[in-house]
Amino acid sequence: MIASLENNATITLKPGAVLTVTGANNENDAKKEVADFLKSSDRTDLGYFLISKDYVLLYLKSGSSLHGIA
Repeated sequence: MIASLENNATITLKPGAVLTVTGANNENDAKKEVADFLKSSDRTDLGYFLISKDYVLLYLKSGSSLHGIA
């Protein structure tokens, strides 16, 4: 489970934010949880980098070389 966020927090998520994932048994579970969370929040503009099974760093996806990881 992604740590609880206030109402409409998914709209205000920004690249560079760190999400806490609780209850993941391993890194694959954490990846699935974050992917499902971003998909259900319609935040296809954000990608994620797993720091550990408990923490994930968000970054802005871009097709341009002018943008990079936050």
